[in-house]
Amino acid sequence: MRTSRKLTHVLFAILALLAVSVVAMAADPGTPVGNATQGTADSTFHVAGQPVEIGNDMKAGSILAYTRYTSSSNNTSTDDTRVNITNVHPTMSVVVHFFFVNSSCSVADFKTELTQNQTYSFLTSDFDPDTRGYILAVAEDEVGVPIAWNYLIGDAFIKSAVTEQVYSVNLAAISYAARWTFNTQADETTTAGDELAAGTVFANPSTFINFGGAVGDGGSYDALGRSFAIDNIPSRAGGDRVSVISASVAGTYVTGMGSTFGVGMFGVLYDDAEQGQSFTWTFGCAEAKVLSNTVPRTAPRLDTVVPAGRTGWIRTYSTSDTGLALSMVVYNTAWVTAPQTNFHGAHNVHVLTRPVAAQVATLPVFPFELQTN
Repeated sequence: MRTSRKLTHVLFAILALLAVSVVAMAADPGTPVGNATQGTADSTFHVAGQPVEIGNDMKAGSILAYTRYTSSSNNTSTDDTRVNITNVHPTMSVVVHFFFVNSSCSVADFKTELTQNQTYSFLTSDFDPDTRGYILAVAEDEVGVPIAWNYLIGDAFIKSAVTEQVYSVNLAAISYAARWTFNTQADETTTAGDELAAGTVFANPSTFINFGGAVGDGGSYDALGRSFAIDNIPSRAGGDRVSVISASVAGTYVTGMGSTFGVGMFGVLYDDAEQGQSFTWTFGCAEAKVLSNTVPRTAPRLDTVVPAGRTGWIRTYSTSDTGLALSMVVYNTAWVTAPQTNFHGAHNVHVLTRPVAAQVATLPVFPFELQTN
């Protein structure tokens, strides 16, 4: 019996609708990421109406997020972090404000000045010993107001000796470029468009900045991520481990994020045959999760989904319109005894979408004073 053309067309239409439905259900929430429209000149990136970019580790920025640092006062040879930052401006200096956020969401800070072309390094054991978390480095003027200064680059060398997390890796800082007129900052207490020039006395003890705010508005920086792809997860059968690292980045650095801070996320763990198991998990403001049969909890478990000799990957997104930064470290449990036979490394996780709304960070404002003694 020969199938009629009319029936064939109907079947094709049904299949097309099903395909569209699957794509719609698989779509990540948030706003697609991307740079300026094709053909747009670099000179127009920071004017009103241009697309919002996301932070990444392949450019210079005004804010750097070091998503992970460790430190120990007793065993710096195996548990410490060397933070590196460079001001690539050829003729001008800048003040950099470092915020240290630990796993309980409390904040400590210090400031330093970087002269033109200066690179600067320090050990976290000297500044914030016996702590783990992330660091946010913000370019400021001498008054303490965040400025547009897209000349900072950096990275961190991390040695970790925590149980189940023993590794030594290099992780680039994520750069968030300012997306408004060079070297000015809007005062949130004034009308829109009223900008406070760098160096002006700032009467308020704090100010707001926006990750993913409107391009051209004072205080707007590149966006955080909402949906992420954690790629190439190796099997645990050979001793390989993956640590997924979170840094909240947005929030208040004046009073601390609060110990109840958490970002609820939905995810799907895929094997290398494109089969997926869904799960939920929550990230704190500064946290490292080692993937296991219970983190995240899937049915079947991780070791079944990614058996020996196979790989997998995770697609995950925040269930609310919340942004953050994620990184991953891959290492092997036998690395200490047999480093030459195992691969290990770290990189920032790929961002698939950004939040629809700008993510706000509240920063303290106080002047920088050079130490002369």
